[in-house]
Amino acid sequence: MTSNVITKESFLTVAGKRFHYIWLRDNCLCPQCSHPTSFQKLYEISGTSTPEPLSWEEKDGELRITWKEDPAHVSIFPISWLLAHAYDDESEAGSANQQPESDPHNQEILWDKPWIEANISGLQEALSSDPELWLNQLLTVGFTVLHNIEFKDLQPMLESIGPIYKSDYGLFAPSKTTKEGKDLAETGNGMSLHTDYTYWHTPPLLSCLYCVENDASGGESLITDGFRVVDDFRQQHPDHFQLLTQTPIQFKQVYTEWQYFYSRTQPILELDDSGKVTRINFANSHSYSWKLPFDQMEAFYAAYTTFFLYLKNPVYQYCFRLQPGDLLLMNDSRIMHGRKAFAGNRHLEIACISWDFLEARQRFHQYKHLYVYR
Repeated sequence: MTSNVITKESFLTVAGKRFHYIWLRDNCLCPQCSHPTSFQKLYEISGTSTPEPLSWEEKDGELRITWKEDPAHVSIFPISWLLAHAYDDESEAGSANQQPESDPHNQEILWDKPWIEANISGLQEALSSDPELWLNQLLTVGFTVLHNIEFKDLQPMLESIGPIYKSDYGLFAPSKTTKEGKDLAETGNGMSLHTDYTYWHTPPLLSCLYCVENDASGGESLITDGFRVVDDFRQQHPDHFQLLTQTPIQFKQVYTEWQYFYSRTQPILELDDSGKVTRINFANSHSYSWKLPFDQMEAFYAAYTTFFLYLKNPVYQYCFRLQPGDLLLMNDSRIMHGRKAFAGNRHLEIACISWDFLEARQRFHQYKHLYVYR
């Protein structure tokens, strides 16, 4: 035993952090109590008595506890693992040693057109120097553009992130002009800034736009950091902001070819419990409706049109031309995209992946030392 670990009636103190015996026993890391690869619990808490240690010892960076059971059971915890999973914020060490829950969004960079113009060369250089950095770009600025991707490599490259989200069109949805022009995307008309699939009950998505052909005149891509727009909008029009977070909007989409009528109701701006904007649902070209009392309708339209004007402000927009082999990846909850009108041939293939896969991959590499240690 060492002075670094202090025992009490129902808990141990390790490097200034308190851990209840019941928590330690419940989180035993041995292969009998925790699956060795998935780390799912095999141990089941039973009985009403608090687990009791027969002995404990800290040695070589590990805490070894022998439990009073029949037969006796031994738990071994790396001290680094315990401190990373500490839940005791009021101990003598405070929270200095506690490692927070991973949140890839905590390094977000909110950008506008001047910021992109000042940093775009650095972003592109980073992509060519380290293939891992485009993942970081997605998590920080919300988008990235990869170049020289062969079409035959597109599907396996995307599936290396996670399963492709299957839509009515299949794994990939074509966006190119057709004689029928059944959808706005199949015409040469411009498309205002929007997020995708507002009418679906989907998880947050990684939107993937791959350029197959682009001989068109016009048709430049437009993207905007919706979180940056909302940040300014919130500060300058707090009442409008509140209306867009509280008013339920019914987004609708009809496909006569497949006989589908999609409908999803949610506010334009979604918040988490702390009040942070986590998702933007906005697509002016899609059908939508809201049912409000007569005396509230004008106030809502004032909020809606003001927000739309913010989106149209060129100071927030990054305009560029996709070339064949380019792959635009975007956080669809954050980055709003559109295009200018065009004439000629312009063919994109569109796919989506649940954003959860991207965050899970980043989180795994960031914290695998806490789990993959055996």
